[in-house]
Amino acid sequence: MELEKLVQKIELLLPEIDKENEKVSKASVGWHLEHSLLILNGSLKGLAMTNPDNYNPKFSIKKFIFLNFGVIPRGKIKSPKQFIPSETPSKESIDKLLNLAKERLEAIKNLPSKSYITHPFLGDLDKKTTIKFLGLHTNHHLKIIDDILNG
Repeated sequence: MELEKLVQKIELLLPEIDKENEKVSKASVGWHLEHSLLILNGSLKGLAMTNPDNYNPKFSIKKFIFLNFGVIPRGKIKSPKQFIPSETPSKESIDKLLNLAKERLEAIKNLPSKSYITHPFLGDLDKKTTIKFLGLHTNHHLKIIDDILNG
């Protein structure tokens, strides 16, 4: 699963959590890592909590563009409060989230394909689409981190 590889990349970036580059992002590497893991963990938990019978996908141009082209404009979309790190991320806080992500990735493998989350902008996303969303979102933040470290 591609998400497992992305979680490994996050783990490899732990030594860089204090790095910043104001020209690229107001947030540190650690902030982007923790934010990505909060989204990952929240979405994976959500998949396990929904009733597949209630899955109700709707077409949206935003969803179509995002899922087919992976376009996330930088600094334009505001994340819900629960996915914003509340304090300066530490190795310990990120480590806890990493371990939780690994457990939850394992746990979703046996969920029905119509397990879903309801995304605030994209609507209902089934298991496969949620995994694709999480990959695109995590990659978006890993690219920002790459720019912070190499910019």
